[in-house]
Amino acid sequence: MKKIIFFVCICLSLVAQGQNLSIGINPNAIKKDIIVPEHGMADPHAWVQNDTVFVICGHDQSWDAVGSFPMDRWEVWSSVDLINWNYHRSIFPADTYIGDLPNCWAGDVCERNGKYYWFFSNRNINTGVMVANKIDGPYTDLLGKPLLSEGIVPVHAYDPALFIENGVYTICFGHGTYYMATLSEDMKSITNEPTPISVVDANGNKVYTDDKSTLFKRGNWCYLVYGSKYAMSKNLYGPYDFKGAFLEGGHTSFFQWKNQWYVLQENHDISAFYRGASLKPVFFNEDATVIIPKDDRMYPGPGRDWAFVNSTMGWKSLNNTTVTHLQDGGISGVLSGKNATLVSAPWLYTDTRLCTKMSITLKNNSSAKYIKLAIYTRDEKEKNFWASDNKPIDWGKQEWVTIPIVSNTKEFKTYTVDLSLFKQVKSRLMRVALQPASDAPKGTWELANVNIK
Repeated sequence: MKKIIFFVCICLSLVAQGQNLSIGINPNAIKKDIIVPEHGMADPHAWVQNDTVFVICGHDQSWDAVGSFPMDRWEVWSSVDLINWNYHRSIFPADTYIGDLPNCWAGDVCERNGKYYWFFSNRNINTGVMVANKIDGPYTDLLGKPLLSEGIVPVHAYDPALFIENGVYTICFGHGTYYMATLSEDMKSITNEPTPISVVDANGNKVYTDDKSTLFKRGNWCYLVYGSKYAMSKNLYGPYDFKGAFLEGGHTSFFQWKNQWYVLQENHDISAFYRGASLKPVFFNEDATVIIPKDDRMYPGPGRDWAFVNSTMGWKSLNNTTVTHLQDGGISGVLSGKNATLVSAPWLYTDTRLCTKMSITLKNNSSAKYIKLAIYTRDEKEKNFWASDNKPIDWGKQEWVTIPIVSNTKEFKTYTVDLSLFKQVKSRLMRVALQPASDAPKGTWELANVNIK
């Protein structure tokens, strides 16, 4: 009898795997906090071909961003193991009707009839499409004009997501309310009027949806995901029942690799304007809802850690010092006057409500007896929070905390500051300023690590 039960269980498990309906946590699934560190990779979009995962992503222009979300190109990457990622080529806005503008916002990629199509956003203005003979390009503009123009729907026609089933290619786009339409066989147009998609909560009230939708299907359920929220329906065109929290992170792209669901999810690697992509496995409950692991987080939070392994991570000199990235990790500088000041990249967007301390691991090769620290914070609920915040900060008007240190050290020492020492800390830490040897006119310093925790 036990053998029969065991055999039936194995059969059911195999059927479930065949239908991609596996339930619960798979401890062998691959997870990677960031697939390409400190690169500015944003809006990842995956396509699987012969067990190779190709990703087309946007690239943030600079970790000193001017304006909100300037993105200077798209890039093609791939991996055969989900651990190591290889760069193939860049796709530039000048190769499209956009021209030479940093408007390379989110898109999606697919194959049809032996050709590959990259649907892309011209910022939040409209949507275009490019075509290639190979998944890694080169890509050329298919139309020389938008596929989805301004005014085609009452919301901005951008951030396309593709859904393919039974030879029908559906495009979903918009913000606030999503719209869906069917793509023509030649991918040059849509064949019907865009249909608004309803997302409702348990009380039947409409739910506002953020930008960049993603769609995938598992069993009989369609999943509509946007950032860290999701909804479900048994009908592609909805209505969708809002389920609440998804995995923590930004824009998403779903794919299956070796019978496991995965999501590539945008994170705030260097800052909110110089991002990265996390790889996470996706698991499901018996009722088909998504399991949210207790240790789930949006990289690099909570807090933020600067280990300077690959680069300066956006830190630079404001005055009276150089800043050099060290080959073995860390950054260093030569002093040319007192009050030498370093600043981090802007738009850190770190949630201060989850943080209590900051530690600084320093080798002080000078006569300095003090370091000084200042932080610039904002409230996320401020009007036009995302519109702009790129005026130079007057650090002279910010509050500074003074920390005693040991002079002329040959080894690194860690100094810790309680954030409660600052009189006012708003909800989001946007930038950090540090004087690593504030009272010394000459000498050198080395930073191994700065950590907000």
